[in-house]
Amino acid sequence: MQKTIMLILGFALSLSFLCAGDFIIGTDDDTQNKVPLYGYENYGWTKFFYKADELQAAGFTTAQTIERIAFYVGNDQTNYETDNQMVYMGYFYDSQYSSTSYQNPAYHTLVYSGTVSWNGPGWQEIILDTPYSFDPTYGWNLEILWENHDGSRIGGPPNFHTTGTSFYSAVYKNGSSWSTSNGSRSRDYRPNIWLMSSPDAPPPPATAVLPLDAAIDVPLDTMLRWEHNGGMPNDYMLWVGTDNPPSNIVNALSLSETGYTLPQNLDYSTTYYWRVVPVNDIAPAMNCPIWSFTTMADPSIVDYPHLETFDGEFPPGGWTQWAGTLSDPISFTNGTRWVQDDWLNYAGDDKAAKINIWGSMSGYLISPMFNIPDENYVMKIDAAILKFGQTPEGTPPNYSATDDQFAILIGDGYSWELADVIREYNNSGSEYVLNNIPMAGETITISLAEHTGHIRVAFFAGSIDSNDDNDYMLNNFWIGDADYSYPTPTVQMLTDESTGAPRLSWEPIPYARKYNLYKTNDPSTDYIHFKSISGSSYVVDPAENKAFFKITAE
Repeated sequence: MQKTIMLILGFALSLSFLCAGDFIIGTDDDTQNKVPLYGYENYGWTKFFYKADELQAAGFTTAQTIERIAFYVGNDQTNYETDNQMVYMGYFYDSQYSSTSYQNPAYHTLVYSGTVSWNGPGWQEIILDTPYSFDPTYGWNLEILWENHDGSRIGGPPNFHTTGTSFYSAVYKNGSSWSTSNGSRSRDYRPNIWLMSSPDAPPPPATAVLPLDAAIDVPLDTMLRWEHNGGMPNDYMLWVGTDNPPSNIVNALSLSETGYTLPQNLDYSTTYYWRVVPVNDIAPAMNCPIWSFTTMADPSIVDYPHLETFDGEFPPGGWTQWAGTLSDPISFTNGTRWVQDDWLNYAGDDKAAKINIWGSMSGYLISPMFNIPDENYVMKIDAAILKFGQTPEGTPPNYSATDDQFAILIGDGYSWELADVIREYNNSGSEYVLNNIPMAGETITISLAEHTGHIRVAFFAGSIDSNDDNDYMLNNFWIGDADYSYPTPTVQMLTDESTGAPRLSWEPIPYARKYNLYKTNDPSTDYIHFKSISGSSYVVDPAENKAFFKITAE
């Protein structure tokens, strides 16, 4: 049977909404992460109980069949998955835990066995495999035994809202291996709990959680999340649209979860409307409100040409970097392998983005969002590969590595896949050969004819084996019209103060990536390109007896 785990997000559940069959014990919002389980250990067990008088004070005054339980996750969690969880319920006959010993579950009922994927903040609801009947009028207490047999530890575990007691109400034990040895007991670690049994009326309306009603500046890739307010809904009907009442995006979609990922990214600066109707075994909720939210303004760069030289702060404003591999599905984790360094390893003011590849490692450098207005636009980037710390005149890089990769991706920036790779360089059969990227650098030009609208550009470099030690460098990232024409620099001939040699100097041209220098001994003949530089001056070799120079901006 498929296990059903539901998240009920939110911060404060209004008790006045609760239906008959909904019972919450614990009102404080103190947090702990040991009970019902501690996710940052491989294994563990806990036992905790709720007194009969607490149950009756919560409205649990007659025999009930508990069909669902929920714990309030107090921190941000997204699909924190714990496998092989076993939950037992039974009667407890003492007023507190007098010892810290393990409780054999043989005399309790196994109510749930499976995976719990924790999300938060909010109530995490678990539908029991085997509903449990409990009668508080006997005067005995309700005990829960929880065993974590996951076998792995995951950082950043969920914590749980808890309400302290005057008696020892919880015992917990965690470790790298399964152990039934004694644990630790606590008066303060018993989690708040929501017990749910069959309702006798339709559920009340739900509450919007993400986005909140009337929220503004909402991201385009937002999920929709809501919380139910009792009545044990089995399903939810969802409507979403730019129309009001909403229907033109999602129309009466039936869902079993309390969250929904929209089928498309939303539009900027647009108001959306949505409605959720909870449905239980009796009937749908009545008088459910329509909520609204407005998406963020368009942050895209729209002024062109655009130039990023990587000479200032790093990463530059709007740029991000991540760790990840070049394989579907592309997923990112935190990473900082891209750094700022001297372009071509020449000490000076001309900087570049660099990643040093010397073993099994990789990294992504991702641009801000651009809104490309025309099919004639192009992207340009200077790229070079050198041996670590070497200049183009030094020791060449290792040219025998077949596991190294460099790739350029263009996507919407919200999700990435291999289909976004528009150019890949490797030494194992790709159209573009990694070894052909020169030590002195080359300009890579990419047409954006098929990428109008909103885009981000990602640069990937990575390796599998420890067989080289190379610097991958990027410089002078540029986006603009392919026909953009720069004015010709106005050049002055000055004397270099430090050497006394002639120095060519000119005012920087806005958005120029670099300056191409040409010379000849006879102005009636062709000028020959001999150097490209990023600065706006050049010291002439004093050995030059006669030369004529021409400088263009690119």
